[in-house]
Amino acid sequence: MELSRRSMIVGTLSALGLGVGSVAAASWLTHGSPETPLADPRGHATSPAPTATATPTRSPTATTEDLRLHAWDSVVREVSDAADATVTLASGALPAGMSIAAHRLIGRPTTEGAYRFALEVQEGRTKRLRTFAGAVAPLKRDLNISLSLDQRTPMSVTAKELDRIARLGANATLVIYCFISDPTSTTFTRVTDDRIDTAFQLARDRGIRITMVKPHIVTDEQGDGFYRGNYAPASLDAFFTNWQAQLLDFATLCAQNDVEYLALTCEQPAQTDASTYDRWVPLIQKLRDTAPGVKLTAAFTTLELFLLYTYWIPQSTPHMARLLDVFGINSWIRLTDKVYTPDAPNITVDELVAGWRGAGGRTDDHLGKLEAVCDGLRIPFLITEVGVQPRVDGLAKQDNSSPAAGAEDYDVQALLYRSVLAAPLQSRWCTGASIWHARAPFAFGPLSGKRLYPGESVLKTALADTPALATKTF
Repeated sequence: MELSRRSMIVGTLSALGLGVGSVAAASWLTHGSPETPLADPRGHATSPAPTATATPTRSPTATTEDLRLHAWDSVVREVSDAADATVTLASGALPAGMSIAAHRLIGRPTTEGAYRFALEVQEGRTKRLRTFAGAVAPLKRDLNISLSLDQRTPMSVTAKELDRIARLGANATLVIYCFISDPTSTTFTRVTDDRIDTAFQLARDRGIRITMVKPHIVTDEQGDGFYRGNYAPASLDAFFTNWQAQLLDFATLCAQNDVEYLALTCEQPAQTDASTYDRWVPLIQKLRDTAPGVKLTAAFTTLELFLLYTYWIPQSTPHMARLLDVFGINSWIRLTDKVYTPDAPNITVDELVAGWRGAGGRTDDHLGKLEAVCDGLRIPFLITEVGVQPRVDGLAKQDNSSPAAGAEDYDVQALLYRSVLAAPLQSRWCTGASIWHARAPFAFGPLSGKRLYPGESVLKTALADTPALATKTF
């Protein structure tokens, strides 16, 4: 989503490859147990390493350790840093969804509840026990504010935007521009490393954790106003080669700065349809080899969600979404058709909450589709963008080709944010939301002054009531 609101992705289904099978063969997604998975594309399922045959000496048993696990959270934990180490399960049972790979615990806990197990770690001729006990906690959730990093905006403006995020106590999503010269180019020129490093330092200085790096492909002429649904690389081979190089750099950046998520694409349906699956498999494996602790997502459009829900998942079609840790969605949906009337408020939070599931507006059951897709993928979802322009017609223009142009009104933002907190952030599969955006025309208000605008008050109160929405790690 660019800073100046554009229309949602439109187009005929025939413009995208629907993968194997007939499109007409499936028109709904069945809820319940997950489909039979493909060969594990995330590299998370492996057999325990064999026990060594040499007669070892045994070191004293270690103290009990709590892994501090959360349901559906990706886990990559080193058990030993010795190159020749082998690890085997000595007693108890690993949490469901986790396994031993060489000298790591990896996977994704699928069931809440207590666990206790011991691992035998052999390093050379020495064996030792490591005992783990604790409880798998419920799915954790984050609340972020999006912040864009281009090549022109003064860093003093970025600093003020971060001041505002710090005032709320929120985390941040860092949107990094990758420039192309035209809609067919495969040569990317991203924001300079100096500006990226400065943004991270400014965030650290303010106690803000950047939890997601989200590269946007933009044009020199249009900036983030570029409609990425029209991005048509002259060579798909060149695109994947050059985009892989960008993503590997971003993965390293995430690993070095304790960034939890890396978005691989943003609103690029032509590069994420089913026909590109085989290209993503080796690319994503290289990202996991480079930064195994970073969770991979992609900022899909509502069109891509529709295709996954209606065709690709019911047909068990290989799709790059199956390779991810978290399903990302830019939730630009119309929750109501009403234009807000401040003198006689005519929009309630309750009707917007209902709108997330298809009531009242011209949208379908957006939240229900997200949950159904996550049932099939067996991964949680992250709302990578959600926001509204602070205008009386802002909510009614969420999926319209023309931007909001009504009178300024910041209560509209407060209404939307309350609905996000009450609807998607309460879903059994939702692991967080990133509010779009710190900068106009979606900003909470002018950067000058100390007034707390209505939308800010909603977010500040939510973060104060639930500190875990913006957990700090430094």
